[in-house]
Amino acid sequence: MTREQLTREVKRRARALGFHGVGVTDVRPLEDAEEQYHRWLHEGCAADLHYMQASAHLRAHPARVWPEVRSVLVLAVNYYSGEFDPLPPGYGRIARYAWGRDYHDVIPARLRRLVAEIERLLGRPVRARCVTDAVPLLERALAVRAGLGRLGWNACLITETFGSWVFLSEILLDVELAPDPAETRSCYSVFDCQRHCPTGAIRPDGLVDARLCLSYHTIENRGAIPRALRPKLSDWLFGCDICQQVCPHNARVPITDWPEFHPEAGVGQKLALAEVLTLASDDAFRARFRGTALRRAKRRGLLRNAAIVAANTGYEDAIPHLRRLASEDPDEIIRGHALWALSILDPCSSRSIVERALRDPHPFVRQEAEWALEMRAADR
Repeated sequence: MTREQLTREVKRRARALGFHGVGVTDVRPLEDAEEQYHRWLHEGCAADLHYMQASAHLRAHPARVWPEVRSVLVLAVNYYSGEFDPLPPGYGRIARYAWGRDYHDVIPARLRRLVAEIERLLGRPVRARCVTDAVPLLERALAVRAGLGRLGWNACLITETFGSWVFLSEILLDVELAPDPAETRSCYSVFDCQRHCPTGAIRPDGLVDARLCLSYHTIENRGAIPRALRPKLSDWLFGCDICQQVCPHNARVPITDWPEFHPEAGVGQKLALAEVLTLASDDAFRARFRGTALRRAKRRGLLRNAAIVAANTGYEDAIPHLRRLASEDPDEIIRGHALWALSILDPCSSRSIVERALRDPHPFVRQEAEWALEMRAADR
């Protein structure tokens, strides 16, 4: 079997296993992508994602990640499972990628099955590393070089059939496969994603500033969300899909045939704010969101986000929960954001809670209390 024949058969079997896109690239360094990545880091756009800096020397070099690699198989899975229903009062919105089960738990089994298929084709064991967002690689740049799609202004990979609603994964192989031609087309120059981003995180130079990105703040940020950005969250409890929702490349995308990514397989499109605000412990949080992407935010992050969404949406039924959290929760980030939400939803009746918070042992909580009292004084 020639290299080209082997590559065609590997692709056929990948599609038979349910992968919607499959491409092959070689292991040359991703020089242009590396330059842009280092510029992104140098300009502070990684926020406090320190692991991005620590692994910067690896990300554009597949052979540094795994010296035995001879080719990289890049795979895409459509996760689009429909449009949002109207959001009822008292709920927060979940980004589409997190509606079903966590893709980190779902995709690896099929990657291993594909490696087994390659071994059957070759009649021998192969050495491979299956990667689902678990090693430091510029996977979107690899996908572009493997011909799977173009890079959008919002830094998402945009495929021809499934738009940007795709999960990427890779198999690093010690097998020589025939590389695909790289995608050379650029994103449509309509800049809808830039115009509609509520915080201006998508820059005209092709960089996305995590310091302004709602997805970063609602998922990755472990600390306080800047006050100026809190109203921008609107009703986004976890993640943000705005730049993808307005993207013309996403106008007509088929529903995924992976049932694991449908809403009924996980948390779905929305969560009740009262349910989130009453998660009393890390154990309760982990039990509720086991097997879903929401684990990434941790209890601190999700309750912080829920407090902000309650204030943004005027959900007054959250006030008793916010009072309890502001007074009693052991986490200072939750206490502080609950105070902020109370200052908007219930500035008069919660004054005593705010005044007590001036003696809180943590400076962040004291700062939020001082701000709340200053805002109330200014409104008089």
